[in-house]
Amino acid sequence: MIADVKVLRPGAGRAVVEFTGEHDIETRSEVRELFTRLVEQNQVVVADLSEALFIDSTFLHNLAQAHRLAQTRGTYFRLQLGTAPIVRKALEITGLLDHLDCFPDREQALSSH
Repeated sequence: MIADVKVLRPGAGRAVVEFTGEHDIETRSEVRELFTRLVEQNQVVVADLSEALFIDSTFLHNLAQAHRLAQTRGTYFRLQLGTAPIVRKALEITGLLDHLDCFPDREQALSSH
């Protein structure tokens, strides 16, 4: 299991991945594999970045890749925000906030279609 990552199963076909701490090139492969597996197995996957302290370009790439995979499968990959300013800034600068489905809380992320 990846340090500072927790997977929750709040209901059938739903998964939440909670990220705390820093996520960068050291966890790139593990995060990619986790996102791929969860998107393939669930209708809705929420990446909760509300407690993340730092993300780098490899993590941003993994988010975009998981979003594309969900789109091709007809499922949902979403972000739960409320993040540290540096994390939000990385998402804004890359334009990912405009392309990913972002929600302010978990309840909305899990229930909206």
